[in-house]
Amino acid sequence: MKPRKKPIPRDKNSFCSAALQLLAGSQGSQVQTRSLALQKDAAARPDRRRIRWNMGPCQHNTWVLALAQLDLEAEVDSLRQWRGFQIGSNCFIVRMNVEFCHDKHQLAKVLQEVPSAAGWVPETYLSIEDFVNSGQHEGTSSWFLKISDVDYGCGVRSFRCPVQREELRQLLELSRLEAQQALGQLRRAKGCKPRELGDQIVIQKAIKTFGQVNYDQGFPGLHYKEDLRVYVCCSVNLPHQVFVYRRLGLRRAPKPLDGTLDREVQCTHYGHITPSESVTEWPLYDVMFPQICEAVKNVMTVVTPELEDRCCVLLGMDFICDDRPYLLEINQVPRLCYDDPRVQAWTQRMAVEFLRLVVLGSVETNGWVRL
Repeated sequence: MKPRKKPIPRDKNSFCSAALQLLAGSQGSQVQTRSLALQKDAAARPDRRRIRWNMGPCQHNTWVLALAQLDLEAEVDSLRQWRGFQIGSNCFIVRMNVEFCHDKHQLAKVLQEVPSAAGWVPETYLSIEDFVNSGQHEGTSSWFLKISDVDYGCGVRSFRCPVQREELRQLLELSRLEAQQALGQLRRAKGCKPRELGDQIVIQKAIKTFGQVNYDQGFPGLHYKEDLRVYVCCSVNLPHQVFVYRRLGLRRAPKPLDGTLDREVQCTHYGHITPSESVTEWPLYDVMFPQICEAVKNVMTVVTPELEDRCCVLLGMDFICDDRPYLLEINQVPRLCYDDPRVQAWTQRMAVEFLRLVVLGSVETNGWVRL
């Protein structure tokens, strides 16, 4: 019989401690110590604002830290069937029911129908049959086959053409098997509840990043596949609805390019992340960030959810770049908790400024760029 979890207390002085004991497994003692120090310091001050909230487990610890940093008296409300934040009678809901944001197939299908948005996604086919009928399977390019509704890099396989229809079907079956195994492990290890595998896929052309170009041209040194995590938010309560967080996450694959199709070479999941908001941190920042903002602006004209009063969304958009950015996917529940202290500081700062902007209505929103 599994031991029963301790209930989360409603006492404001013990909330952060109990929440972290239950959910800080992936964060480690440094995050817990920092959170407890913030909570203890804030509890000593009587002028705190009371907020009720409920967010997903893969984000929980970062919101704990952000709420404490803002000197908010936080109470988790895990029994409510909602995701969001509430101060007094004002309930700010974070919507997570925009299906095509998580579904790569439906997202690509929707964006392909709008010329202003279609140019911001890689060349994409929505089935093996469409890909073969296009004749691309007889070429020499590299492509990615992705199961539509799976995250964390599961169900993604790269391949090179020429390739036959039956080979693609075998690749799909292998992807499904690996994804099923990986999702089961995620449920056990992280407490997440990923969706069951669907039947739809996308096949997207591989973008030649600058690292790939340098590798192909034989420049000395190690070269890596890189892409970007970009945080985007919008709310019906703000005069300008869409905002992009100016500090990006430059994600690098775990292994350097070596001419193989190894997943740790071709996929950036579980690789190194460098938070970047200047050319000193990422040389291409000044060139790419304005284009990313333009891409987000065009994409959000298509996928912006219909929000009720006092509702908002926080999305994680993934981009890959050659001489311009291309949207890979949109995550409705983007990961916010990391073991790397520098990356955790980035997501926590974003969470603090998100709360200031959307929930508290503060003008101190220097991290968010209004589109």
